[in-house]
Amino acid sequence: MKGTLYIIFTLFCALNLNAQNYDFPLNAESGKCYERCFEYDKKFTWKEINCDTLAMRAEKSKTKEAIIKARQAKIKLTKYQEKLKDLGYKIEITGKLNNQTIKVHHKYLKRQKKKKRKQQRL
Repeated sequence: MKGTLYIIFTLFCALNLNAQNYDFPLNAESGKCYERCFEYDKKFTWKEINCDTLAMRAEKSKTKEAIIKARQAKIKLTKYQEKLKDLGYKIEITGKLNNQTIKVHHKYLKRQKKKKRKQQRL
């Protein structure tokens, strides 16, 4: 009985460690607003922003230029996801920034950094 409980406890702990979620910033403070910052050559981060700018962005997002810009960003992200899939990463091409894309992006950056260090040693 002790062995079974120990195995269940160990599996529970392992699953919790593996369940990273990038939907919310770490140590977020209530009353403050945060924005996702995704750059193709850097790690994913959260940036604190002024909450008043969110209302202004919602109004601006209805313009034709904002819609075109959003579509271009989605196309760019889709191409990046296709590139990662061609490199052998397990990723679903959605055109949206989700947890799977962020995790694969971090793995890709880590591999690039390792490759760069290896070239410097030669």
